[in-house]
Amino acid sequence: MMRKKIVLSVIAIALLVCVLCAACACESYKAKALSKVGDKTATVESNGGLVVKQGGYLYFVNGFSDYLTEKGKQNWFGNVTKGAIVRVTYNEDGTLGDDYTVVVPKSVMASSENVGFSIFGEWIYYVSPAAEEDRAGKVQTDTLQFMRTKIDGTGTQVILNWDDTSVKYKYTANALVFFDSANSKLYSKDLTVKKFKKKKPGDLIDEDVASVHFVKNETYDPKAGASVADCVLYTKNSKDSYEYTNTLYISDARGSKDSKKALIGPDSFADGKYSINVLASSVSGGKLAIYYTKTSYVGTSSSGTVKGTYAYEFQDNSFAFTAANEVCLSTDDLSKIFPISYAEGVVKTDGNVQIYHTDGSAVDTFGTLSFGTLLCVKDGNFYYLNSDGILLYYPLDNAANAHYAYTTGEKFMTSFTGAEYFDGYFYFIQDDDYDYMSRIKLSEIDVYSGKDATVTRVAIVTAADKAKMEEAEKKAESEK
Repeated sequence: MMRKKIVLSVIAIALLVCVLCAACACESYKAKALSKVGDKTATVESNGGLVVKQGGYLYFVNGFSDYLTEKGKQNWFGNVTKGAIVRVTYNEDGTLGDDYTVVVPKSVMASSENVGFSIFGEWIYYVSPAAEEDRAGKVQTDTLQFMRTKIDGTGTQVILNWDDTSVKYKYTANALVFFDSANSKLYSKDLTVKKFKKKKPGDLIDEDVASVHFVKNETYDPKAGASVADCVLYTKNSKDSYEYTNTLYISDARGSKDSKKALIGPDSFADGKYSINVLASSVSGGKLAIYYTKTSYVGTSSSGTVKGTYAYEFQDNSFAFTAANEVCLSTDDLSKIFPISYAEGVVKTDGNVQIYHTDGSAVDTFGTLSFGTLLCVKDGNFYYLNSDGILLYYPLDNAANAHYAYTTGEKFMTSFTGAEYFDGYFYFIQDDDYDYMSRIKLSEIDVYSGKDATVTRVAIVTAADKAKMEEAEKKAESEK
């Protein structure tokens, strides 16, 4: 009798488990490895953006899928194509193969400017909106998941769940660094481990942090050592009463004790005490350059006066700062700037466009030229978007007026990602009824003849969108 009761109890428990599993289906990250895999030892280019090249493959965000709010399963691993990370063969001449393959079938996006992904060795690192639903069936779009997947499409892991989709973060080869702005804490999560505690933020780099600036590191060479571009800059405000200055610090991605250092503080200048606001940074020849404003304070007043915008290039990794060597770019607050390089200067991008130089030469002016969004300065031209998201160009020598790069009217999506220049092409999500990755070849744009560039969609288009495109083409043809 006792044996019969035990057997019945085991059966009942097994049935209960089955019912619970059926009612609470969970997202699975199981995947079959791709038959062809890229070279994990190859140098990575263009890390942290919309497109990343590793070896003979170009990886890119396939399109914009928006927040998938109807059902959490819409963003389950394996259910996503439009917002997924796709791979295609990249030839030496910049042409693409025809072997488009989904590698990460998850929607890659966040509501901050940090929407790109990175590749380090065999891992692809990215962020994705959480796919969980609450008891009412509402998708938890306020939660962001930091994730990684191997370049063969397997091994997907959740690194961290974080309840702030606009969190500032940066991936490096050995750490995820992010700023918990609500609690003024800067964290580093170790990426060299095999398993992650997804509810734990990781190791504390510093607290009472006021602001953070992440230096861009677009190139990763696994054969080289750590790069200065992996560092993080942050400020901490003075704790003294009626003291409104701050201190700028630097740290490596893991927050190691030996790497943390105060760069610029209240005692760095002989002519007064200032607060520092880092606007931008650049790295050239292994040297870190920073661009910043200085605000002075007199007495106990909290009303500061901006003294100007400055540039400073550290000569080595000791990061010694000498006030006499800083360069005053302008006595104005250049709140929006775009560094070309330390040697070439910075572009003021708000209002009338100007270029300020670190060698003391005269400011370059361009009449009443203004930008919606400056994308890059290449081959003697500004390339920028107007307020409608259309690409224009303007020669730095002022020898021609601004011209449209094409006359077919395609728009860049700016609310999600903007655009990215890589190896002679602009890559961008086309802002239309479909929202897929497209590209433009810069060499097709002729500044003086006004020749049109061709906008080419490069993406895996879903069957549903293909049907919509065909229907739209038929309609347009019938209306001619």
